[in-house]
Amino acid sequence: MVYVNWFVERMKKTFNTVVSQEEVSYEAYDFYHEELDDLLVPAEHLEKLPNPLLFETLSYVDGKGIEWISGFILEEETRRILYEVWIKNGEAIAYELYIEDGKENER
Repeated sequence: MVYVNWFVERMKKTFNTVVSQEEVSYEAYDFYHEELDDLLVPAEHLEKLPNPLLFETLSYVDGKGIEWISGFILEEETRRILYEVWIKNGEAIAYELYIEDGKENER
């Protein structure tokens, strides 16, 4: 799976944490806006995203018991990432909104 490789590379590059692909878990769910917690997507970002939306997560628990989660919202038709959030032990530590006012950023 492409995103597992991305997760492993991002963990090494950004967080200096080596992760084996076999230790990464994957889940995907469709959500309506009112079902999501502000921890995952703040309200000001959520209003710019599709409703319902596809939310995919990759997670890993390191040797110290720290849980790392990368969540992303995809445009279902193209599979392009619209939003990305990183959560460490239940606390959002980083996010990126790849669209602005309902339109994709030119990057």
